[in-house]
Amino acid sequence: MGTGGPERRERAGRGALRALAERLLVAHTGATGVVRLCPHCGGGDHGQPVLTGAGPLPRVSIGYADGLVAVAWSREGPVGVDVEADGPPVGAYGDRRSWTRTEALLKHAGTGLAHDPRDGLPAGVPTYDLAVPEGYVGTVAGRGVSWCLAGPAAAGEQVRRATTGTGRRGPAR
Repeated sequence: MGTGGPERRERAGRGALRALAERLLVAHTGATGVVRLCPHCGGGDHGQPVLTGAGPLPRVSIGYADGLVAVAWSREGPVGVDVEADGPPVGAYGDRRSWTRTEALLKHAGTGLAHDPRDGLPAGVPTYDLAVPEGYVGTVAGRGVSWCLAGPAAAGEQVRRATTGTGRRGPAR
């Protein structure tokens, strides 16, 4: 029997999606690369994605689901994005769409899941439902946000921009 169980295949799949996400961010933002930076410990093997390169660069966020990656960027401030395979509710947090709003808002705040969502979410931040393939849900949070979906579950690369009047204000419900 082989040594590559489902957990190892999942890590390899996520690694390929991470590499794809980084290529997309470089292509769409003018950056030369993407690094990780943990705001708590300063580590570079985990944490928020940060663009490298010359000039003012946008803030970015990445979200993953099996076979799908979402990248988002904004030159107007923080951004957060999350995608999930649609499925049963996530504990006390409600349906999967509400959960993606929660995660997008926490990424926008710069804390991710290091902050317990039961302690409150940022208010007044616009959120937008992503147009994702069937079987997925997703949300992006921030102002002046553009985003892109890609991966085996997406039918090619899809680039979108948040427009006035399409957002939802406030914390996830």
